Amino acid sequence: MKKFIMPFIMSGMFIFIASGCGKEETIQPVEVNAEVDVCEVCNMNIAHEHYATELITVDGDVYKFDDIGCMIEFVHKDKSVSEDEIAVQYVRDVDTGEWVELEEAFHVYYEDIWTPMANGVISFKDMEGAEKYIEKIGKGQLLDYKALLEHPWEWYR
Repeated sequence: MKKFIMPFIMSGMFIFIASGCGKEETIQPVEVNAEVDVCEVCNMNIAHEHYATELITVDGDVYKFDDIGCMIEFVHKDKSVSEDEIAVQYVRDVDTGEWVELEEAFHVYYEDIWTPMANGVISFKDMEGAEKYIEKIGKGQLLDYKALLEHPWEWYR
């Protein structure tokens, strides 16, 4: 009886182990605690969660920001974390608060849009949401990831 059970158990274990191989684990954002979390750049409390952003390194370190401009400054001006150390960057859809990977999000820039650090850039999970916002206020510039990186941030002026 043992002769028949052991191969069955072994094949089941092989299938179980093999099914986990090749699965790419996604790095999930860490929720913001407005009472404790502060921005890595400006040290302000992250009180307006729909504007919060995060950067997570390949080592699992989490950096939180109160505004997309602070995160961009952290990476491109301060160079506090090199680009090859970054696993993922998250922004939040300003309407829903849903976390969205920076490279997949769409953004609207208009200098008079209120943001925690007065950068005038807000994020959306899709182009439709960003376009609706521009239509609603009657002004603004639509930015995808590439355009966001080319945006003339305050510290560049």
